[in-house]
Amino acid sequence: MSPAAANPAAARLVGGPRHALGEVASTQDELARLAAAGAPEGTVVTALHQTGGRGRRGRAWLDAPGDNLLFSILLRPALPAASTSALSLVAAVAVSEAVAAAGVAAGIRWPNDLLVGDRKLCGILAEAAADGAGRVESVRLGIGLNVNQAEFPPPIRALATSLRLVTGRAQDRERLLGEVLAALDRRYGEFLAVGFAPARAEWRQRSVTLGRWIRVGGLCDPVLVEDVDEVGALLARDGAGRAVRLTSGEPADAVPPARAGEGLSAPAAAGPDVPHAGPAPGR
Repeated sequence: MSPAAANPAAARLVGGPRHALGEVASTQDELARLAAAGAPEGTVVTALHQTGGRGRRGRAWLDAPGDNLLFSILLRPALPAASTSALSLVAAVAVSEAVAAAGVAAGIRWPNDLLVGDRKLCGILAEAAADGAGRVESVRLGIGLNVNQAEFPPPIRALATSLRLVTGRAQDRERLLGEVLAALDRRYGEFLAVGFAPARAEWRQRSVTLGRWIRVGGLCDPVLVEDVDEVGALLARDGAGRAVRLTSGEPADAVPPARAGEGLSAPAAAGPDVPHAGPAPGR
């Protein structure tokens, strides 16, 4: 019997050394220091509260101390930097699978926000460091999952939710963390072995962005989302039928452009551009 078979934990890529902290500025920053000092792949930093948590595009995050899951995971994929952009979508699939075990069906808004209805449940932030040759040295994957927070501040009260609010009961944070790490381990190992295709298929099933008219960032015209490609970019078409590929940005609802002789109406909303409601996603 191999050592990995005798000890399944020894074969895990995610969920290795864990640094459980109380209050920190950001788990992403704490993990960056550990990564620079040579921490192994799979290292996890958790916190009860963050004073300087951040989400995508540097937005501030808000969390109630001790109520949510705030953590960062160190990955060291031996891949070109361009090949790792799908990792945040892989992570969104894994977290959605883990929360499903708690009885919550969360949709994924591109690239990686988890929503219940039109309210944000989880945010994910991937920050990569590459060497001069363009190969990845590390990826810090930060996750903020609203677990037991029962109230949110007025600016985001209508935009955020938590597992407790959705299910009507408090959740075991440690058990949930274990389930999220296990799901991430499975999906990350799969990604390294065979690429993005399996997670991409699942992402499509859980997406609340596909088939919607959206605007992204500074994009002037609304586009109809058709798919994601092999690295997680959005594939869409504008009102004139021209192909559009989007690699970054924040999707927001859009009304489809009017066409002569047609009465187009916007499909169901893809969810508001939530300003990082709830916990700082492991930053």
